[in-house]
Amino acid sequence: MDTNETKIYTAFLIAAIILGIFFIFFIVTIVRHQKKNLALYKEKLQVEINTLETERSRIASDLHDELGPMISTVKLLVNNVALQSSAEEETMRKANQYIDSILHQVRTISNNLMPQALKRKGLQVAVEEFISEINDKGKMKIHFTCDALPDLPPESEIHLYRIIQEATHNAAKHASASQVEIGLYKMATGICLKLEDDGVGFDSKSVAVTFRGLGLHNITSRVETLKGTIFLDTGPGIGTKYSIEIPNS
Repeated sequence: MDTNETKIYTAFLIAAIILGIFFIFFIVTIVRHQKKNLALYKEKLQVEINTLETERSRIASDLHDELGPMISTVKLLVNNVALQSSAEEETMRKANQYIDSILHQVRTISNNLMPQALKRKGLQVAVEEFISEINDKGKMKIHFTCDALPDLPPESEIHLYRIIQEATHNAAKHASASQVEIGLYKMATGICLKLEDDGVGFDSKSVAVTFRGLGLHNITSRVETLKGTIFLDTGPGIGTKYSIEIPNS
């Protein structure tokens, strides 16, 4: 190789090295940018969920601690009114029925926003009470299995409860399911939540389109917040299965 060829070869080599360095720098910059965007997305998601739960808790507290007692007081005052005819007694009876119905609705809404059992007795009891209410209605039967779970942070219990609530709502409203199996299991690495219904299912290939419509977006957002993983198995006519693994915090 003569001197000119050596110079040309060296120039090409230097150019290739420089291009390689620029390419590596470009790739590293993109990866860092994606990681930063992902971190910002997760941070924003966490803030949105925390804000939502705080607002739910505040409204539930207002309903339970203020509006509920006010309605009970109104009922007490109404019942102290002196009645002078059977017609007035019938009107009072109907008024009491309406007041009882309003009071029941207020307590139901308050409990849906932030279950009192979740605060007082923990996740398992709150889920059992939620399931009992659904089973009492008779439209859908839910079977619940729960291991002896380790103590969980309140935020984790709220997220798991909301996931169960959302999945059950999906099974009833979208899947027209008659049977649902729910299991909370302790693992060496964390907790596994399994949900399975016998509903109509849906095309898993179109899951990206139906995420928001079926409430799956809410479920996956909470799983991401818990740094967990979700596995979905579904298809037309075969029901829907969720397997969610939440690592120890």
